[in-house]
Amino acid sequence: MERIVAWMLLAAGALALGVGLRADRPLPARRTAAVVHPVPFAASSPWNTPTPATTQWFDHPVLHRFADGPLHWWVKTDAVVVTYVEPTDPMWRVQAPAVNDPAMHRNSPAFDRMVRAPADLRAGADSDAIVTLVDGSSYLELWLAQLDPVTRTVRAGAWASGDVQTGPGAGTLQVRDGVRASNFSWIAGLITGSDLARGSIDHALVVGLTGPMLNTAPASNRWPATAWDNGGATGPIRMGSKIGVPAGVPAPPGLSRVGRLVWDALQRYGAYVGDFMGGDWPGFYVDAGSVAEADVATLYQFWDHGGSADMEKIGPFLRVADYQP
Repeated sequence: MERIVAWMLLAAGALALGVGLRADRPLPARRTAAVVHPVPFAASSPWNTPTPATTQWFDHPVLHRFADGPLHWWVKTDAVVVTYVEPTDPMWRVQAPAVNDPAMHRNSPAFDRMVRAPADLRAGADSDAIVTLVDGSSYLELWLAQLDPVTRTVRAGAWASGDVQTGPGAGTLQVRDGVRASNFSWIAGLITGSDLARGSIDHALVVGLTGPMLNTAPASNRWPATAWDNGGATGPIRMGSKIGVPAGVPAPPGLSRVGRLVWDALQRYGAYVGDFMGGDWPGFYVDAGSVAEADVATLYQFWDHGGSADMEKIGPFLRVADYQP
């Protein structure tokens, strides 16, 4: 998440324009679950590189307990929609200011271009108000997007772009790969409809950590994160860290189909810490354009699964790679 002052300024502008910052209306009806898209980013990307067999893993209590009880894990099912642009989509005017922040590796000129996007374009439903567009091999990400569907204009607080086929999706210095707090692309690490259709998650996941878990001290980030969060959290785990399951650990019994896919991904690729997550529970993210809440309910909705969803079974095996938090 970016600085609160930026949020306040943009919120004031939105109120003046009568434009909502959040997706108060439903997310677009367009669903892409039936379309199997390739795994995003280059084969050499950190997202598509398996965890080395020699990796050392370290445990920490914050991975397993919150206050006086067990730690539960959430799944964000409405934060981002990966919108695949079609040739018949109308043109929108997109504007975003220049950013010059060398310490956070965020250096980009002002953006004022016409781009193609669906008429029912919506931002994600949480406070980051993310818009993510994929047009061929190119992607465009917008943070704090204010959408006016009447004039088909978008005003955003920050932007990033790259190549979804050959780019890294993380780890680039000087310019950001995406508009997450870590500078990760929002496309990276999502559980997608294509993953579920293939029956395997062939890439690393992305995870957001809560205040008691995440270290947000300046320059505390680890590669492939190229920035840290400004939220003031004082936890032990650094932005960009890999959380996963060590190789050779047998899967716990009772996992659902999606739970087993996540277990296998955590054991082969891990999950990179890419953002701060408010509330009491850390969580994973899905592409809301291709994954419905019901598709991943068994992963985290412990209240509907006898007090033990998949993540209650997976959580005890999670560790941090390469350093002791």
